[in-house]
Amino acid sequence: MRTVATPREQLADILRKSRIDAGYASHGALARKLNVSRPVITKAENPAHPVPSDAILAAWAGATGAGLDVITDLAQRAKSGPPGWFAKWADDIEARATMIRWFEPLLVPGLFQTESYARAVLAWKPESASAEVNLTNRLARQSVLDRAELRVVILESVLNREVGDAATMSEQVQHLLAVGARPSVVLQVVPDIPALAGALGGAFAIATEGTADVAAYAESIVQGAVYTDADLVARAVRVFDGLRADALPWTQTRDLLEKAGERWSL
Repeated sequence: MRTVATPREQLADILRKSRIDAGYASHGALARKLNVSRPVITKAENPAHPVPSDAILAAWAGATGAGLDVITDLAQRAKSGPPGWFAKWADDIEARATMIRWFEPLLVPGLFQTESYARAVLAWKPESASAEVNLTNRLARQSVLDRAELRVVILESVLNREVGDAATMSEQVQHLLAVGARPSVVLQVVPDIPALAGALGGAFAIATEGTADVAAYAESIVQGAVYTDADLVARAVRVFDGLRADALPWTQTRDLLEKAGERWSL
């Protein structure tokens, strides 16, 4: 299965290849040339670590002949894009999926958020410094709606939780009505009933390519996780199927959305 490398992975690969091509067979050899510690070189070539500083990249290019413009561009894209653990999902798995199933107990899923709703979510103070970049990335991901099937289940309380202000919520509900009417989208609301308590561990998604369920993503306010283990993906599918069994069909979901829109527009 073909995978699309993230900007950070591409940067790490170019740095490694340029080092080897320049004759520095070991990390230590280049470290001595650049007068830095060996871990600086090791971490630079490991996409799990932060992007190297501009000074390190410039010195690397000078010593190995790597194209400074190329590695600087990749470094900037890696720093401005989503964090590595989410980039694996957004830039690779989600970008290739033919179907995505998503459950959200707290918020409208990012793929269905309006710009105003997404801005309100992302403007929370701990994340506000990167809000605009994150907003751009989130809205760009919504292009998946034009090529993949979406099956989305949200908890009823999502429609009653004010995000931004009443005008933002009214616009968001109208957007859900429009998105839910698309042939490629199945949008359902799950009523808030006590019997569902065991399923409310958090938001998650499942990506499918063709007939194969290839990965699951589990949301977390600290750091989400991407799972490709077949047993874990299958478990996610079972949980999603259980939620859909308790979800309202589109006609009843549409009625709830229309009533929510009326409440928020008062």
